[in-house]
Amino acid sequence: MSNIKATLSGRRIRWATVLMLVLPAGCQSYHGKPLTSEAVTRALKTPSWRELRVAAEKTGSEQLPKTMLSPSQGITPESAAVLALILNPSLRAMRDARGEASAQLLQAGILTNPVITGSFGDITGGFRTDTFNPYGIGVGWNIRQLIDRQARISSARYGLKQVDLEVAWREWQTAEAARLAVYAMATAKEQLTEALAARRQLDKTYKIAKHAGTRGLITLYNLGVALTASQQANALVLTFRQHFQRSQLDLARAMGLGPQTTFTLSPAVRLPTTVHLPDVVKLEHNVENRRLDLLALHMGYQSRQEQLRAAVLRQFPSVSIGFTQASDANNVHTTSLGVSIDLPIFDRNQGEIALAKATRRALYDHYMARVFAARSDIATAAMNIRSLQRRIHQAQSAAGKYSALVARDRQGLRIQSVNIQAYATAMEQLEQARIGVAQLQYRLARNLIALELSSGEAFFTQHNKPTTTDSNRSGDAQ
Repeated sequence: MSNIKATLSGRRIRWATVLMLVLPAGCQSYHGKPLTSEAVTRALKTPSWRELRVAAEKTGSEQLPKTMLSPSQGITPESAAVLALILNPSLRAMRDARGEASAQLLQAGILTNPVITGSFGDITGGFRTDTFNPYGIGVGWNIRQLIDRQARISSARYGLKQVDLEVAWREWQTAEAARLAVYAMATAKEQLTEALAARRQLDKTYKIAKHAGTRGLITLYNLGVALTASQQANALVLTFRQHFQRSQLDLARAMGLGPQTTFTLSPAVRLPTTVHLPDVVKLEHNVENRRLDLLALHMGYQSRQEQLRAAVLRQFPSVSIGFTQASDANNVHTTSLGVSIDLPIFDRNQGEIALAKATRRALYDHYMARVFAARSDIATAAMNIRSLQRRIHQAQSAAGKYSALVARDRQGLRIQSVNIQAYATAMEQLEQARIGVAQLQYRLARNLIALELSSGEAFFTQHNKPTTTDSNRSGDAQ
């Protein structure tokens, strides 16, 4: 009989040992992901147009309508925004933060493992008649984790929503940056076109002046004026050609493409002149429920609320319960229940509670400051837009007058009845006026996009068909 009981006790120990070895069999294994040149090339490879079209169909949102991509139609602000959402590497890194937040939510709901203890003794000496090898098997678990489990899960869930909103906010910022880069490229192209047209006219003027000088019809001073104007126009062309090349690089970077990428602007791209401005009061109202970054900050505040609640709940004493089955050398079997309680005499989690309260208060004040700043940004952008529209109309009117003056002087230049210096000055003023109009239009586009971002509402797209500067360019063709 004693041998049978010893065999049974030995089997219990063996089964417990087998159980502890088998349980980890479902654990995950490690797989390396080295950073190599091949990995960089593979990650930064530009997808095919077919892959881009498929990805573009999934990027439609309230702020960014779906856009058909076509390499033959040229780049538009909307297509650049879509491509930036697909290709920009910084967005990929930002989206990876969602995986971390999901893992934190998973971890928050996982309970700690119970603790299994086992012991086995082998009698090696002394009086051994009718004795047995003693053993003991026990299991214990801390139940305090059940007290704050729901608060931890809620905090992690709010944290996941915060990350989702932050990713969406970064995506919109990236898309808007790509749109603005297209307008910057359109501005640089417009300015380069104006500089080239002025250079053509001033080069022609210098040739006429040079021919007139050989016949003694103009003074050497006027010939020098014509040459200086021609050289200045050429220097301006070089400057704006550099600006145009730089705008190509900026657009490529905003979209996540290589610096060697070149773009062709769509003929549909127009620099804005007059747009319908929404009611600023309506834009300021309820902005905290429209702007994605403010919504993300709100979710972060809710997460801190739950963290504070969890810290308060952790004031509950740490309680562990355990069950033990044991047998002594006399083959006396016992089953016992054990409870251990951590008395909160000195550490009542007051430090963690104070830290959570301070963090929540800082987030609360930061949220209020961000809402205040958003409303101020809306008012500032709206004021700038109104002012820029008036300045654009004034600059267009001035450009029209300079254009008429240049056309009249050019007519006199043909019959050699005009002052070369006056004509060169008028041409320079016309060129500066048209270039200034393009620059003001770009600033208008920039403030319109800033108003969209600050208000959390999209209203400025190429579908608005804004009017564009259309100064009299009849002289350019002459």
